[in-house]
Amino acid sequence: MGLTKRVKKHSKKCQARREQMKASGIKKPRIECGCPGVWFAQFPVWDDGEKLHLGVGVVGSRLKRWKVGCNLDLAKNLDSQYRHDLVQGLIKSDYVKVVAPMRFREWAKEYVEIEAVKAIDTYRERCQRIENVLMPFFGDKLLRDITVQDVEEWRRQRGANRAQATVNVDHTILRHMLKQAMKHKKVGENVAAQVAAPEPDNARNRVLEPEEWKRLHAAAPEWYKPVLMMGYHTGMRLEEVLGLTWERVSLDRKRIFVPGALTKNGRDKEVPMTPTLHQLLSDLRVQGGVTRLKGLVFTKNGRRITHSYRVMQKVCLDAKVENFRFHDLRHGAVTNLADAGVDTETCMKIVGHASVEMFLRYRKIKDEVLDAAMLKLDTRLTPGGAATR
Repeated sequence: MGLTKRVKKHSKKCQARREQMKASGIKKPRIECGCPGVWFAQFPVWDDGEKLHLGVGVVGSRLKRWKVGCNLDLAKNLDSQYRHDLVQGLIKSDYVKVVAPMRFREWAKEYVEIEAVKAIDTYRERCQRIENVLMPFFGDKLLRDITVQDVEEWRRQRGANRAQATVNVDHTILRHMLKQAMKHKKVGENVAAQVAAPEPDNARNRVLEPEEWKRLHAAAPEWYKPVLMMGYHTGMRLEEVLGLTWERVSLDRKRIFVPGALTKNGRDKEVPMTPTLHQLLSDLRVQGGVTRLKGLVFTKNGRRITHSYRVMQKVCLDAKVENFRFHDLRHGAVTNLADAGVDTETCMKIVGHASVEMFLRYRKIKDEVLDAAMLKLDTRLTPGGAATR
């Protein structure tokens, strides 16, 4: 903070003195350098979108420099003047000086054309949410006029009769829009980032019973049955299943490779096959008398399966399976592996869980498992007692 000097090239005498002091462990103050150069006044500042303020000790402040000339005495006077103006809030924000006011709907049109935004996997859904969810509330507001209170009120209205996780998804989009607006110098702060998005309480423990699985599989269309079988036997996520290609299926090794681009934690993983699943994939590979070596494993009439939510709803309705969705097959795979006696570390390796906490969230302890555990405890505590009773 204060004056600093920039010299393009030091004199040989100055350079030798600097090297000598460096070797002696002495740090030479730059202000004492006698070489000709340009002085700068530099201060940590924070920008409220309208004015600059002195930001000493303020989290999020940034260092800003002003050129104050080559004369040291004049530079000192200007340095003091800049400090005074920052304390009094007399310096206008860079955004006010160079950016014309822009409304949210105008920025939304620019935002969806950013290449980095177009590369997002859920780009089409994001555009729909901006148009249908964010635009009705924020559309006519000036970007710089959107406040924390506005975001809180929007969350309150959006959250009426909706899951918190849904509101958080929309909040994430709004936060990213304002982050990009800051990057492009449209606003001075990201007010959406200052509003907390509470962690939703959406943990589930729905696991199919064997009879329910039989009914569900029987009720599914023929093209959808292999998709269900893959989820039931491996616990793979729906996007991982629908995006699976034959290049990543090794029938010889009985392994399925899932790249980090498709996994939730961004890590590559290999999923082993059960004998039943191996037979299913072997049959699909030579379906119709043609050996399939490339392309998607699961298709509908030769085309990519994009949406199966409504299909899953109809299958559950026809099979009379209540409160179930495709992702619950992942809960079932974890629970079935654990109930089969597979140790926790191996289960986590198969399904791709990075933490024990996440594994335990998916692991359901069935009543019969608890009863069996208590029977074992009773047998240990009172030998012969359980057998007698």
